[in-house]
Amino acid sequence: MKKGFTMIELIFVIVILGILASVAIPRLAATRTDAEIATTVSNIRTLISDLSSYYVVKGEFGNAKWRDVTNVPVRLGNKQLVKNNTPIVTTADYNGAYYLQAGGLNCLVIRVKDRDGARPAYIEIAKTRSEQNKGICPDIINAEPIKAFLDLRVPGVTPIEEGGAGVIVFESSISIY
Repeated sequence: MKKGFTMIELIFVIVILGILASVAIPRLAATRTDAEIATTVSNIRTLISDLSSYYVVKGEFGNAKWRDVTNVPVRLGNKQLVKNNTPIVTTADYNGAYYLQAGGLNCLVIRVKDRDGARPAYIEIAKTRSEQNKGICPDIINAEPIKAFLDLRVPGVTPIEEGGAGVIVFESSISIY
């Protein structure tokens, strides 16, 4: 008598493996999305903390460069990684805007403004207009810490990005949690 598996037994095993794979693969993709959201939230927290610490120590941003303040990767509008010697505060291209990417998209725009007369120094984080509804961006924008921040308004400071921008004034104790 020959020992081995029949064709029916092999087909059942393949069907069972197919069912298990169809359940596991979507869960794996969801885990990857959750990790990307968590990384973006962590990067924003780190960026705010680093910028706040620098401002507390120096009292102004002046000609501060990204390498002097943080190692959070930010990009210019053309998706080029910002070089370490790029000034934090600039009014050059993109209206002084830098972008925090997630999933290869510019989901959030970041602007750092130094003290200007009576206006305090602040950081503005806003939804990007062009990519806010693409890919992973809606999930990041609707993440609870980001959503709470984007809804934040500070009296006397009007963000450049109307309708979807949050502002942290460095002289205050407001923080993202």
